[in-house]
Amino acid sequence: MKPLACLGGTLMAFAIATNAWAAPQVAQLEDGRQVILHDDFTWQYVVPVEQRKHQTAVQAPIDASTPAAAAATAAAVSPAVKVAVPAKVEGVHFIPGASQDIQQLNRSGIDVVLHSASYSNGELVIPTSLTNQSLESVVLVSLQVTIRNEQGRELARQEDKIWTSVKRMPETYFRPNTQQRGKPVKVSLPKAKGYFIEADIIEVEYW
Repeated sequence: MKPLACLGGTLMAFAIATNAWAAPQVAQLEDGRQVILHDDFTWQYVVPVEQRKHQTAVQAPIDASTPAAAAATAAAVSPAVKVAVPAKVEGVHFIPGASQDIQQLNRSGIDVVLHSASYSNGELVIPTSLTNQSLESVVLVSLQVTIRNEQGRELARQEDKIWTSVKRMPETYFRPNTQQRGKPVKVSLPKAKGYFIEADIIEVEYW
């Protein structure tokens, strides 16, 4: 608080006009600010409510003992950490030596099953079988196969003829409503625990 005399003539006149103050009085200065006059001839500026709230918010200590406050404090001082999220790998995941079939494909009445794979001597070997559900004999079935590792990097891409017949030799044809064992798909690539495969029937030739 400050002595009343330092406010000048305006407040001095106000003090003389009020002989005894039972409670503090509020006076407004020429510049619009307000002051509180106390009965001991001291005074102080009136601080606006919004300014008091701001000061309280800035000066209030943070209790870091609570989990929420600790987390907020850590987030404020810790640098952002970027976590690499692997993209989704295209294809069907499989593990060599597993008992279940890998995938079944279909095109133009021809079903192809990719059976459980094995790995031997630097090659991934995938047995195949075919079912002819069409009304015609088939002399050629070709696949396109893409193999990726578990991080999504392409390891191999190739085309394989898993069924071929000799034209004009009916005994070699793939007859309607029959099943046949196809040629296995063999892919040279590094050994790994698991792979992803994309396979499509790209050609079926009838006779």
